[in-house]
Amino acid sequence: MDGRHHRAAVTSVEWCPHESSMLATTSADNQTIVWDLALERDPEEEAAMAADMEAMGSSAAAPQDIPPQLLFVHAGQKNVKELHWHQQIPGMITTTAEDGFHVFMPSNLGM
Repeated sequence: MDGRHHRAAVTSVEWCPHESSMLATTSADNQTIVWDLALERDPEEEAAMAADMEAMGSSAAAPQDIPPQLLFVHAGQKNVKELHWHQQIPGMITTTAEDGFHVFMPSNLGM
């Protein structure tokens, strides 16, 4: 995991109670990020995806500056201070910030 994705001090870290390789972080950069440390970059999969994109006439490529462990970024809160995974609803996260709280469940977590 490349911890440099946050652009300011990390304010909260919590491991997911339902998936041992997953954690979420909040930061003074007003972002909440969900990470899966079990994921690694797969050059073969990336090459196959690039070939598929080229066959469709697209020149889009996966950004190289995004770590493969980064699953989800939630932005929009001001001065995020704390996060917690819901203990009974897999994938649900609550964050608290200066401007209120958010409850969300990223659809790409597959829980």
